[in-house]
Amino acid sequence: MNIFKIVILDLIMVFGWGKKKPQKQEPEIAPQKKQILLSDVPNVIDEIHSIRTKTIIAETKTFKNKIKSSCETILHIAIDLERDTLNVDDIDVHLKRLVERGKKEVISVIKRESIVQLPEINSYGDVKNFNAIAGRMLKKIGDSLGRQSSVIHIFAKKYAGKLKDDLKVMTDGNDEISTIITNYTELETKIEQILNTMNKIEQSKKSISDLGEQEKLTTKTIDDLIATIDSDEKEIENIKNSSEYTEFLQINEKLDSLSSEKNKIRNEIELHLTKISRPLNKYVYVSSLDKPLKKLLADLIANPYDVLVDSNKQDIIQILESTRKGIQSGSVSVKDTDKSLLQIDETLLLIPGFIEKISVFNRSKSDIESKLLGFNNGQLKQKESVLSKHRNDKSSLESKIRSIEKELKDTTELIPKFVKSVESILNEISAVQYVIRTE
Repeated sequence: MNIFKIVILDLIMVFGWGKKKPQKQEPEIAPQKKQILLSDVPNVIDEIHSIRTKTIIAETKTFKNKIKSSCETILHIAIDLERDTLNVDDIDVHLKRLVERGKKEVISVIKRESIVQLPEINSYGDVKNFNAIAGRMLKKIGDSLGRQSSVIHIFAKKYAGKLKDDLKVMTDGNDEISTIITNYTELETKIEQILNTMNKIEQSKKSISDLGEQEKLTTKTIDDLIATIDSDEKEIENIKNSSEYTEFLQINEKLDSLSSEKNKIRNEIELHLTKISRPLNKYVYVSSLDKPLKKLLADLIANPYDVLVDSNKQDIIQILESTRKGIQSGSVSVKDTDKSLLQIDETLLLIPGFIEKISVFNRSKSDIESKLLGFNNGQLKQKESVLSKHRNDKSSLESKIRSIEKELKDTTELIPKFVKSVESILNEISAVQYVIRTE
């Protein structure tokens, strides 16, 4: 077994650090119950905090007195040990040197550490400072005794018990202070949790108040919009019930009916032009027409309705007559020459009538459209646009109301949970069991 193991074993045997004697369990006393308002909680936790602070200061002061007394006792033991020769003159010289060195180290550490100036205890900060200083002092003495455990146990056995007892008193006391500091830190953490939750309750109450105000204002705005929408609808209805608007609708109906008339004329023209489309298409490639007439010919084939106007009449007749000559001369080849010539002749006779029909139709359409210009349809469109906007605004506000109501419900449900959390944490740090009532 090496020297390190011997030191550890002797340290446990001599100084007995380790298990505490089991304490007798006190019979449980039912905690006192007290009902308080939520607004009382800050005062309650201030009182708890103040009592705990005073308690830890008082307990630390008591321990400081004990440790001072124990330090004096240990110092006297060290002085006695220093004077004691330990009867090592008859032992092996190497062992004697080991014992004397160990004895000297223990005495030196005890003398140095037992006179360490301990701070005054007037605040929680002083308590933590004292605990740290006392802890370092006890560790150094304990480490020294641990290192020289074999020397003390074997050659200075009569001092071992005294050192053990006094060191244990000091160590146990400082451990209790450490535990109290840990508990005090937990207390401060829980107090902070309570205050944070209290702050959440206040924020929730303010949020409920603000949301309630928003709900009132939004509801009023919706009510105003409902009245405005009703007014908009009546104004639009009055416009639509007027004789002017009735006439406007009738004219629009006439204008719409012209569409079928236009299609009828278009179909009639295309039916006749289709009969001569083959020779016309062939004439495009063999004709010596100038560029404008060639374009007119192409448009006549593609969309005859749009080019049959009085200004194009002579050019169209010229194109048809030139095509006829081309068929007669054979430059425009067709399957049935006589039939093609007959169809072109018929078309030549119909062209003036087609142009007249289109012209009459366009004049009729222009007359109707000019009548529409006399009606102020912009007012109706503006009213309908305003109505649409007001309806959209109302829909958006109704959606906002639903969101506010949901947020109000969720926030209102949170407050009892927050209060329960405050109550639960408060009862963890207090001997009195509180029941919190909201105002």
